[in-house]
Amino acid sequence: MSVPEYKNLKIEERSDGIAIITLNRPERLNALSFDLIDELNAYLARLQVNLDVRVVILTGAGRGFSAGIDLNDLGQIYKENVPEQYHHHQYLLSRDTFKRVAIIQELLTYLILGFRRIPQPVIAAVNGPAFGAGFALALASDIRVAGESAVFCNAFIKIGISGGDCGSTYLLPRLVGLSRATEIIFTGRNVTATEADRIGLVSKTIPDAQLQETALAIAQDLLDKSPLGLRYTKEALNMNVDAQSLEAAIKFENRTQTLTTSTKDAAEGIAAQREKRKPRYGTW
Repeated sequence: MSVPEYKNLKIEERSDGIAIITLNRPERLNALSFDLIDELNAYLARLQVNLDVRVVILTGAGRGFSAGIDLNDLGQIYKENVPEQYHHHQYLLSRDTFKRVAIIQELLTYLILGFRRIPQPVIAAVNGPAFGAGFALALASDIRVAGESAVFCNAFIKIGISGGDCGSTYLLPRLVGLSRATEIIFTGRNVTATEADRIGLVSKTIPDAQLQETALAIAQDLLDKSPLGLRYTKEALNMNVDAQSLEAAIKFENRTQTLTTSTKDAAEGIAAQREKRKPRYGTW
């Protein structure tokens, strides 16, 4: 599949099966403009059916991961007549502010659901600020690594709206516990990379210069796993974090293990372990 070109995203689909998504608005700290939101949703839809990409790295260009939704764009929802440059966003042509908000809210949160739904594990390599919706993108990733410059902030409550947005009240308590998450969400305070590491928000904190290298090393480690095993592991984690019981979780795991154990990759993996060599898994 040819790699699409976007104005606000830089996409690198490597031959080894790793795709690197770079939010590419460094002059705005990679704030999520309405155009960027559309582009990222489009690329996530592509990843749903792209068998060549097995692992995804998400990062930001320049000195920030993402400052959250672009407040310049968000301000357009309150204008009686939006500038012509926004007219390609059909929902902004409505005269009803509520209708405008309803659509942009859906489009923004599709990103969070999209990162959870794609079958590829997502590694967030967080550099600099990850605020508001940018923070939520990091939360929606499967693995988070932080450069020393990383700063996390659930900033929604600072602009006169609810602190619960983009899945933050669902995802953050599951990562750091309800007590810590409640304080972070209510106050909208900054969480440094050091604190994020200490409370389990990120897997590790490293010098900024090593961030890309570290994310790639994790991705390479994941590529050593079987394609189907990797996908079904993400699916099991997604489903069982809210399992009704241990028995329900085990029933789901039994289903995925029955399916994956029946593949040629499973036979190869077992043989490789016995022969103390690296497995040679098939492709799709």
